[in-house]
Amino acid sequence: MDSFERYSRQFMLKQTGIEGQEKIGQAKILVCGAGGLGSPVIAYLAAAGIGSIGICDFDTVNLSNLNRQFLYGYKDIGSKKAATAKDFIKNLNPETKITVFEEKLTAGNIDSVMKGYEIAIDAADNFDTRFLINAAAYRNGIPLISGAVCEFEGILTAVVPKESTACFQCVYPFKPADEKTFGIFGAVCGVIGSLQALETLKLILNLETLKNKLLIYDGLQNSFRIKELAKRKNCAVCG
Repeated sequence: MDSFERYSRQFMLKQTGIEGQEKIGQAKILVCGAGGLGSPVIAYLAAAGIGSIGICDFDTVNLSNLNRQFLYGYKDIGSKKAATAKDFIKNLNPETKITVFEEKLTAGNIDSVMKGYEIAIDAADNFDTRFLINAAAYRNGIPLISGAVCEFEGILTAVVPKESTACFQCVYPFKPADEKTFGIFGAVCGVIGSLQALETLKLILNLETLKNKLLIYDGLQNSFRIKELAKRKNCAVCG
């Protein structure tokens, strides 16, 4: 397989070049969640040539997933998401090594799952898991690209523990008391998930990222705004 031809449009970018592409090819990224956000994250990272991607998801594909989780099709209903996502990526880019973790993330296993990865991506769909991922990433000194969506809106931030940046729990100190299932347009997941992949690649290439910043997307108004973040002194994770 001709890697030069595959990544030729990335080689052309002065911010990438051959040296940058080599960094991308050596990167090891853990994606926590293979759903609405995880689908574009995993696909775009593999397409960009990430060397190794860990996919952590214990869930199975159901019909209601298919409006936004494009790694799967009708024939995949009932199949394990992580393994099915691996098959998708093997066809998209067989050069990318995929490791599957078909287990629910817990306080007891998350440190071992994260071991060996250079960047973690929070593509989860609930606050308990987001808090767990955020705390483990900070504890292990692993940069984290955190995103979330709800209805027509999405948010995104980059957490870099070694630079003592604000973390996800600085933004949301407590989970909502009435966390529940919500509606979502698939394209909103596509916007935020694609930006998570982009932020990950920029982090690898030492380009400017959303450190100490929160990007807020409004799909109805088709608008983006960025809010400056500061560490909370009493943050349970990084304060």
